Amino acid sequence: MKTRIITAIVALILLAAVLCFHSTIVLNIAIAALTTIMMFELFRANKLLKSLLFAGSLCLSVFFPFAVRFLPISDGLYIYLAVIFAYIVLYALDVFIGYEKTDIGFYSTVVLYSLLISIAMSSLCVIEASSEQFGLLALILTFCGAWLDDTGAYFVGTFLGKHKLCPKISPKKTVEGFIGGILTDVILFLAFSLVVDLVMPEASVNYILMALLGAGCALLGVAGDLFASVIKRHCDVKDYGNLFPGHGGALDRFDSVVFVAPFMAICASSIGIF
Repeated sequence: MKTRIITAIVALILLAAVLCFHSTIVLNIAIAALTTIMMFELFRANKLLKSLLFAGSLCLSVFFPFAVRFLPISDGLYIYLAVIFAYIVLYALDVFIGYEKTDIGFYSTVVLYSLLISIAMSSLCVIEASSEQFGLLALILTFCGAWLDDTGAYFVGTFLGKHKLCPKISPKKTVEGFIGGILTDVILFLAFSLVVDLVMPEASVNYILMALLGAGCALLGVAGDLFASVIKRHCDVKDYGNLFPGHGGALDRFDSVVFVAPFMAICASSIGIF
């Protein structure tokens, strides 16, 4: 527990340092570096580090975080589609080469997940850029929505959990903890919104929308966590890595963010959060 707490404190300090430069290229560099590590952990767990697709995934890890900064999707949609198409072609080529040794079904899952990781992590930059005034707040809320749901679920599950949610995938998750995590995110989003409403009168806060966003983040966070756990069970590994002692690897820590970030990016870009 002591190791987990120390790691969490150090990680939060590093995150705060990056967020201090949220409007600069520092954010893009940090996300590109983190995404690259997540890709390495994913392909290492699946023993695919020697595959062509691993090299392609590293290119995606760097391309998307910088592309969303220097190339607006509305202006360069064809370039984004071309990059994704090239990645799929590389996947097909990799399957052709290793056809006799490849589990195509699960390999396809890894491919889709790697593509999702690249797009999801780069969507953090989209969230920050969605509003000059409120982009940072939306980004902070995204991290909170992804991580505090798990914290709420842990405490509620520890004290009240009796019914297993999905014992074969994640034995410690309970139905009570799942509900507690949703309520934690809803309360968090409403409390966050109230503070913003009081401190920044120019903000337009829709409390019903914020409650729905909180519930959505909680549900997607659990989905992201469980999906990453399914792959770990298939690979027979406990954690993807040890980048964060006591917490596992980068992918262990950001698996919920992978599902939450695109959702928040869509909401921030289309309807606005504040």
